This record gives sequence, C-alpha cells and structure tokens, in this order.
Amino acid sequence: MEIIKSSREDGYARIRLENRDDLWYMKDLVAEGDEVRALTQRTKLDGREKKTCKLRLRVEKTEYQEDRLRVTGEITEAVEDVELGYHTFNLEEEKEFEIWKDFTDEEWKRVMEAQENKAYKVLFCLVEKGEANLYVVEESGIKDLSDVAENIPGKMYPDQKSGKEFYNQVNKVLKRSAKDMDKVILAGPGHEKNKVYNALSEDLKEKIFLQDTSVTGKTGLHEAIKRGALKKVVESSRISEETQEVEEFLDELRDDGMVDYGEQVEKFAELGAVKKLLITAEKRRKNPEISKMVERQGGEVIIVHKDHEAGERIDNFGGLAAFLRYRP
Repeated sequence: MEIIKSSREDGYARIRLENRDDLWYMKDLVAEGDEVRALTQRTKLDGREKKTCKLRLRVEKTEYQEDRLRVTGEITEAVEDVELGYHTFNLEEEKEFEIWKDFTDEEWKRVMEAQENKAYKVLFCLVEKGEANLYVVEESGIKDLSDVAENIPGKMYPDQKSGKEFYNQVNKVLKRSAKDMDKVILAGPGHEKNKVYNALSEDLKEKIFLQDTSVTGKTGLHEAIKRGALKKVVESSRISEETQEVEEFLDELRDDGMVDYGEQVEKFAELGAVKKLLITAEKRRKNPEISKMVERQGGEVIIVHKDHEAGERIDNFGGLAAFLRYRP
C-alpha cells in the first residue's frame, strides 16, 4: 500500500492499493458515513453511454471479496453530465482512491503500518504417517489447499515402497505449491516431518522451517502459530501478533488477573478502566463507540479477526476482551 498524501488533522488520505492484502486492510477501514472518491464509470444524463469519471460517495455499505472491495453509497460530488443518486464502485489492486473520515488512533496506526508491511505467503505443511495437510497463510487470512489430501495414500503403509511413494508425493506437492511462497513451514508430531524433509530436493530445503506440534490438520496449524513458527519466518504478521495478544489475555484470565470480557467491558470502558481492548472486527463495525471511548481515555485498541483460532476465542467472549487498569 502506498500513502500518496495524508493528513490526520483533516481526516484525509489518498491511497494506492498494491496487492490483495491491502484490500483486506481496507475492509476494516472504509465504513458507513465515510466519504470515498475514486475513478469509475457512470451513465451520462442522456442515458446513452457511460463515462469514466471521478465520483465521491458517502458510504452506506461495503462488501469484501477476495479481489476487490465493493463500496456503495450516495453520490455527493460528480461532474456535471452524469446521473446522481446511488453508485457502487470497486476498489481493486493498482487502484487509487481518496478517503475522508474521522480516523481513530487505531485506524490511523493501521494505515501507517499497512504501507510498511510487505505482502507475504507462507505455506504450512502438517505431516503425520501417511497424511499431509497444506495451508497458505497470508496477511488476509488462512486458506486450505484442499486438493492435496486426494493425492496422498492412506495412513498405513503396506510396505516400505509405499512409504517412499508417500514421501515422493509430498515432495511433488510441496515443490508445486511452494513456487510462489516466501517460506514453507513443515510441522507435525514425531519424526515424520523429518523424514519428509530428508526426502525433499535441496533447493526446496532452503525454504523450509521445521516446527513440532502435537497434532496435524487445522488444530496443528494454529498450534504452530501459537508456538511462534510464523513469527520466526515473517518479520511482521498480523495473525501472529493477534494470537500473541489473545494468548496473553487467556493467561491472565486463567490466573484471575486484571482482565474481563463480554458486555461488561463496555461499562468498564465508560468508567475509563480499560487499559487495552481486544475487539473483533465485526463487533467494532456494529459498535465503533467502544473503541473510541477507550482511545479517548488513553487506552489501546487491538482489532482481532475470526479467520484464525485466537480471533474465534475472542468472538466466543462476545467479541470483547479487556486488560483493566483497575476493577470497578
């Protein structure tokens, strides 16, 4: 993401989107009531043809898709010869747009951080005897490579030959899948991952990081992230940072520390008792005032997302969790 021009005081930023991770950041930033201006197509007043022009909308809703963010709202500024009313345009890779909004501290921080973050793709391969599960982890979330399991033989090896065939098959799948990846994390219980590693080609081994986990599958993936595997291969990762914050909260909760969760957190925020707020993106969209209250009183706000296990835990707490200055 490139910030071409910005002013926190004026509540303004001109942004150029560079990759799909930038779109993911924007889905949390662009909200109802904001104003956005971008190049789009709009029917001319004579109704005969469409014209490429800049329109400014007051946002009423957004829809995030993997390759675009659809922004819908009422036109507030347009050239003379196009229809007014409502319009939808797409924010996509390589597109510039302008936004006017009352940025919270947390939102402005995320905009500044987003331009520093480099897009990354990490391939996770969770292995046990006769089974391999592959996932891609990006800033925008976790994706299953669901076709891999179809190419892997059953768990029990009838003979040594079938074991070699399994390793060769994993090698082929990893080599194909790792082409566009920055790093590959090979994880799982026991020594099976080491056997798979030893069977890999030398050029692929250069991308590999080994991580112990107690299980495989999605649970093993989340365990590897908790153990810091992603943090070790990626300098800055939204998922690992959110996981670390949630794990710290859960540790305090288990020890009866100065933390709380659920709807009472809103009352604590009103009293100025919240030092740090963990809030899901969905909860924040429904009730943005909680975050603003915490920031006005000098607290920190961390948005967590439900696309990984740690975010799901906070969602199960009602979307709100807090570290407290004191307990009212």
